[in-house]
Amino acid sequence: MYTKTPEASSRFLQKFARCTVIALFLLLILWILKGISDGTFRSLESVRSYIAGFGIFGPLMLILLQLSQVIFPILPGAVGYAAGAVLFGWFGGFLCSYIGISAGSLLAFFLARRYGASFVKRHVPAAGYDKYIQWTDRKGFLWFLAVSIFLPIAPDDLLCFLAGLTKISAKKFCFIILVMKPWFLLLYSLFCAHVIQWEFLKNFIR
Repeated sequence: MYTKTPEASSRFLQKFARCTVIALFLLLILWILKGISDGTFRSLESVRSYIAGFGIFGPLMLILLQLSQVIFPILPGAVGYAAGAVLFGWFGGFLCSYIGISAGSLLAFFLARRYGASFVKRHVPAAGYDKYIQWTDRKGFLWFLAVSIFLPIAPDDLLCFLAGLTKISAKKFCFIILVMKPWFLLLYSLFCAHVIQWEFLKNFIR
């Protein structure tokens, strides 16, 4: 009777995980292409209506949208923050954006690490790649990455891809994303919530 060895089981699990990631990635691409074709991502109102249409699954769709934003910049990031603030309040919108963008940043890092520079070059703008790839060879790139994620002062989505091409450990990268990312998102969500509240008050006074 044939019994799987631990090595065979490990290889099977790795292959299964790889196929699952590829399948999910392809589904994500199809979802984005369909949304672009249908005009789902053309404005704040269309995005808000689309997410609201999923009812209790709306937060999950916002998370997926914000994750997609890192890998495929299909609309200005502020649209996702504003839609979240409208639908779920400043904290709910912040939480969805934080989970989605953090997951997307980690996915960008691991995709770049797995498939290398050729994948990144095909995926990101050539001008951005040529401008920032030189930073990855500098001694202070880790600090530059951390500050960029915190503020951000540079295209942090692009830097997540480039970080995957460096020797930065996955543990350090995860720490930077999870610790540095929420502060700017929190401020932006609060700002969007206040703007929306102010617009509501102006309309109410009229």
